[in-house]
Amino acid sequence: MMIKTPVTPGSSQRVTSHDVSREAGVSQSAVSRAFTPGARISPEMRQRVLDAAQRLGYKPNAIARSLVTQRSGIVALIVGELHNPFYPQALSQFAQALEARGKRALLLTHDVHRDIQETLEAASSYQIEAAIVFPTRLGSTAPSLGDVSQGGVPVLLFNRHLPGHDLLSVACDNYAGGRLAAQVLLDSGARKLAFVGGDPDTSTHQDRLNGFVERLSESGLSPLATPSLSFQYDWGVQATLNLHGALAGGSAGDGDRDWPDAIFGANDIIAIGILDALHMLGRRVPEEVSVIGFDDIQESARLAYRLTTIRQPLEAMIEDALAALDDPQPGHGPRLHPGELIWRDTVRAAKG
Repeated sequence: MMIKTPVTPGSSQRVTSHDVSREAGVSQSAVSRAFTPGARISPEMRQRVLDAAQRLGYKPNAIARSLVTQRSGIVALIVGELHNPFYPQALSQFAQALEARGKRALLLTHDVHRDIQETLEAASSYQIEAAIVFPTRLGSTAPSLGDVSQGGVPVLLFNRHLPGHDLLSVACDNYAGGRLAAQVLLDSGARKLAFVGGDPDTSTHQDRLNGFVERLSESGLSPLATPSLSFQYDWGVQATLNLHGALAGGSAGDGDRDWPDAIFGANDIIAIGILDALHMLGRRVPEEVSVIGFDDIQESARLAYRLTTIRQPLEAMIEDALAALDDPQPGHGPRLHPGELIWRDTVRAAKG
């Protein structure tokens, strides 16, 4: 008969859940429940198991546990736009929220020029429980990893939706945010307004632009025509310089007369580029030109910018996204959250 040598702290032998159960004087299933978030086990027994595990230096094997429970605890975060500071901020908060739920984040970057379905299929090879897709260009076909009601993996779009489809998504109400930006600028007395947009093939850009244009239209105004390209700092700078060049090409004095008295940057990093370009051109903010952004990234509050912006309720959006994924019948999207005006220094005070 083979006699198993007891495991002692500091031993090179790998400690197993059987060793912990013997040390704690409990069943192996009790050990498993003690390390499973939400499992039914008394606080006293859980502490007894944790104390024994600490004495032995035991670390639960997540891979082995997933084979037993058929749940990996892994949620894929698929992102194709890391140059926008809003998304690294969102990814960090998502990872923390998942960890608090006993889950782990798997970060996958996506080439925006390829089909998102390829990246989703690659993620599924890790036995993921769900996939969250951050802003990236989407085709006309909704991304999917099978019917959730038949055992498929739920896919959720974050801060993006796919027009014409009811795919589950959680986003800021970008249309209402665009209207709010227009209203703030109108209240400041602005009458010659411009919009510097991001990627025109995204719902984020389209919704913010549509809300902005429609609110101006209700006041008998339309924004200065400017092209849209990407949600990047360099584009904010270049678009502003292009606008200056176009207006300076008119007859003497026309450039100053036609220059907008307010600019809405489709996101904060564009708006920060606009502010730097205006400073380079000698335009005073907000005395000559008001500027408003969207997102409320950390950089927008810095003393060099003090950008007035529309804040995305990131914490509430993340909680809603994870709650939707935990629901076996999550319903459809988009699930919209209202933005919040953050008043700083780049918009003239409202006229009384």
